[in-house]
Amino acid sequence: MNRKIFKWGVFLWIGGMLLVSCSKDDKNGPDDDQNQATGKYVLLTAESGSGSAGYYAAYDALPNGNVDNIGGYSLQARAYGGFRHYGNWIFNRATLAGETGVVRYNVGASGKLEQTGFIKCGSSAQNLVVDENTGFYFDADRGKTKIQKFNPTSMQRTGEIDLSPLIEKGNGISTNVYTGNQTIAAKEGKLYVNITYSRTGGSGHNDNTRNFTMAVIDIATEKLEKTITHKFVKNQGHSPSEFPAWTQGTDGTLYFVTTGWDYDEQNIMVPQPSGVYRIKAGETDFDQDWFLDGEKLDIKDGQLWSVRELNGKLYVDVSKKPVELPSFGNLADPMYTVYAVDPNSMAATEITGFPLTVFGHSTGNLEVVDNNLFIRVISTANNYNGYYQLNADGKTASAAFNVSRGGQAKGFTRLTGE
Repeated sequence: MNRKIFKWGVFLWIGGMLLVSCSKDDKNGPDDDQNQATGKYVLLTAESGSGSAGYYAAYDALPNGNVDNIGGYSLQARAYGGFRHYGNWIFNRATLAGETGVVRYNVGASGKLEQTGFIKCGSSAQNLVVDENTGFYFDADRGKTKIQKFNPTSMQRTGEIDLSPLIEKGNGISTNVYTGNQTIAAKEGKLYVNITYSRTGGSGHNDNTRNFTMAVIDIATEKLEKTITHKFVKNQGHSPSEFPAWTQGTDGTLYFVTTGWDYDEQNIMVPQPSGVYRIKAGETDFDQDWFLDGEKLDIKDGQLWSVRELNGKLYVDVSKKPVELPSFGNLADPMYTVYAVDPNSMAATEITGFPLTVFGHSTGNLEVVDNNLFIRVISTANNYNGYYQLNADGKTASAAFNVSRGGQAKGFTRLTGE
């Protein structure tokens, strides 16, 4: 079987029907400020199998016990996993009719989520909401080395930024370059966009032929300031996934995840360390001396994926066994646990009290809601499909709610209510 077809088959099996690539926000990142949220809780579930249904449901109160997600306030969606969130908005990468682009949902007068905006893209791509009037997205049809601008309130495209002046050229340097297909992030008035020197004929997904490079752009002036390059990381996140695999700490630090599933010029996987790297608050370059991997958690070759920050602690999930590569043969096994990490000392504590969960490809396994950490737990052996909540001791977690109908839990958040 062709390696590429097999690889995507694995992810389709795990995550439901995934669409190819369109970010959410945390201040300027993937998690909106949950401390002030007063709006509805939103839960996405998806049934398994190609073409099956997914369901968005909005709740006035925090779900608890057994939850039927196909209720009076559910919106039937396509069965892809995950979503992105800013303020009172939910963002996806395709409409219910299957058109790809940047899709916005709001809770309507009926109490259900309703589509309230759409920007069509040739293929669905990374996007980021910086504030109510400023957003960015990637659309290869408009140029692989450009970033598109949009207004999240009006959901209208407002222009573009050409990043080609920052692209290196020369002997041995790939000319198949993508900007913004893997990463669009922001902090402290700066936009950070990946520059991927893809292999010949490559898609820019995990096939960067050079070390991971980002353009740094001043958002107010759109000035292209510089590029920054990590000393060994090659790729960030998993571009076809709705989960951006980065987060912003309360101090402004950006934390990025690399799977290490890197492919060379011949499209052969050459695995690299999986872990978390960062750009510190007040800085505009990578912290080259800081890298959180499985070995620092005493799990050799552990696979890191989900990352969130809460009250100064970094929370990550990590596989207790190495992922079988390049087959991904055990990726669907329940083998992920969660650690709380002090980002300064790297001191780590494993969170206990919940069953091992599966790889959170399309949604991530960690969410911060109401200033509490929720852990997505999918465990067939324990008949659990929902979320656990971190207890006040910061070391254990207890069951929050279990989805009884509507498919696998695929994302949970709270709208701001403003």
